[in-house]
Amino acid sequence: MNKDLRTFLKQARETGPDVYVEVNQPLKSKYETWVIQEKLSREGRFPVIYYPKIEGSELPVVSNLFGSWGLFGLALGMDPKKSDISEIFHEYRKRKEKRIPFKTVSPSESPVKEMILKGKEVDLNILPIIHHAVLDSGKYISCGQLVCKDPDTGILNVGIYRMELKGKDRLGVMMIPAQHARYIARRYADIGKPMEIAVYVGHHPAVTAGAEFTGPIDICEYDVAGGYLEEPLEVVKAETVDVLVPAYAEIAIEGVIEPRKMDIDGPFAEWTGYYGEQSECFIIQVTGITMRRDAIYHDLAAGCWEHPMLNSIGFTGAVYDAVARVVPSVKNVYLPPSGRGVIIAYISIAKRIEGEGKRAALAAINSAASVKIAVVVDEDINVYKEEEVLWAVATRVCPDIDINIIPFLAGGKLDPTAYDETRVKKGAMTSKMIIDATKPIGIPFPTRITPPEELWGKMKLKDYIKDYKGP
Repeated sequence: MNKDLRTFLKQARETGPDVYVEVNQPLKSKYETWVIQEKLSREGRFPVIYYPKIEGSELPVVSNLFGSWGLFGLALGMDPKKSDISEIFHEYRKRKEKRIPFKTVSPSESPVKEMILKGKEVDLNILPIIHHAVLDSGKYISCGQLVCKDPDTGILNVGIYRMELKGKDRLGVMMIPAQHARYIARRYADIGKPMEIAVYVGHHPAVTAGAEFTGPIDICEYDVAGGYLEEPLEVVKAETVDVLVPAYAEIAIEGVIEPRKMDIDGPFAEWTGYYGEQSECFIIQVTGITMRRDAIYHDLAAGCWEHPMLNSIGFTGAVYDAVARVVPSVKNVYLPPSGRGVIIAYISIAKRIEGEGKRAALAAINSAASVKIAVVVDEDINVYKEEEVLWAVATRVCPDIDINIIPFLAGGKLDPTAYDETRVKKGAMTSKMIIDATKPIGIPFPTRITPPEELWGKMKLKDYIKDYKGP
């Protein structure tokens, strides 16, 4: 039996109210879940949120599974109250390389097969699909993990895409041109065949994180998820299409895309904190729904901090790997909330020779289209504390030497500052900036003021301050 969404929710509930909260009254599917999550985030709180009742559906909703690095640590079996971001990130990196192959099981062993709806029984309206933000064009499945198969290699590919409810048996799905599923869809269009897909909703967060893997197209994300779980992901054949879905998912939606036909979706509240404009999308013609009898629907509050945080998990690993290839002494990488988890990268290195700071920064901005600003600091700077990074920028940067602007590079399609080849219209090109905030090597530089190490470790504030309430 795989770890699943229920396994994680039990862990979160037992960890305490800092990590898990429940809403005590019914909510409408329009705006209300989003408002609750955003209110909590503005108080600096990022717990898992369980909504027992959403009007119009019999199914409960859970959100904010990726509200913090601490929650992701819990998904990896770590104590979120005792593990810092660096420990969680390096455990994640270690597991990312394990790649445990998935395991196919029978339908009788698969909770996702407890209910099977086909033909006229198919009705997406039984799901508590949420209308998140005011200007969204409709209800969106915001954390559905789409599975498709490469027609040439047969390798399964999994990714997360926004999906607008278009009817009782139709979904729009927007895929950015550089995303793997879009490449695969183009190949189906070339050979004149429909693209069979499935979308699963609700599983252990480690499985969802696997869908955010940013590596080569010939690596199956199910195997990556197995590494995160530390056990093979159990999968089962879908009912109406030739793909495999996780056996312990809450819900699986099966369907077919005609890759030569497009529609329009949006606007949609995107991870940038701005609305993404209308965009072309494919249409999924839904052919079946399978689910648990008491399924729990996993929603991601589009535009809230959880949205870029989920992106950040995959991008942080990609940035680290890219930097490590050119500067092996890289220590830590952090993509902070101020950059919506993917636009700004802070990198610490043990600098050995002059020029390594810029090499690290260039590798970072080339690791992903959305990484637009890279700041490289020495290993004495804690990249998880933004004030330390900015102190390094303020005291170790000579602007005309240490800051470089690289114009006209491919950027993220959703970047509000991106432009086209004319540089006057919205497009997918942008400028990028690297800041080398490392100390120069070979010339004198002032010594940083630090406390005496032995005394710092020995003196505890609780022994010296009356009624001390600190950590």
